[in-house]
Amino acid sequence: MAQANNSSKEKTRALAMTLARAAEEFKAEEVRVLNVADLLYITDYFVIATTQTPRQTRAMADALNAASKEVGFHKGTVEGDWRSTWLLMDFGTVVVHILTAEAREFYDLDTLWEDAPEVEIQAA
Repeated sequence: MAQANNSSKEKTRALAMTLARAAEEFKAEEVRVLNVADLLYITDYFVIATTQTPRQTRAMADALNAASKEVGFHKGTVEGDWRSTWLLMDFGTVVVHILTAEAREFYDLDTLWEDAPEVEIQAA
C-alpha cells in the first residue's frame, strides 16, 4: 500500500511542477511552489504566481488547465474571475494562486505560509 501512496505523492508533485513551469512559460513573476501537505489536510501543494494584467491572468489560467490535462489530470476549478486581482485554481492536490503584484503584497501568502517548505521548480 505504501508504494501506491508514494506513486500518488510523485504524481501530485509532478503536477505541481508542471503547473509551475506552465506559469513561468506565461511570464508569471515570482513563481513559488510550497509543500503544504503537513500544514493542511485539503491539499498538498500551493503554486503562487504573479501576473501583470487581466489578459495574462486569463491566458495563464487556460494554459494551466491545458498543462494539467496533458499530464492526465482534470481541469482546475476556478474561484474568482480572470479580471479579479486573485484567481484561485483548485486541482485537488494542488492549488494555484494567481495574483496581481498589488494583491500578492496585500494578502502576503508568502509570509502567511512561510512554515511550508519551498520546492525548487525542476526543469521538465
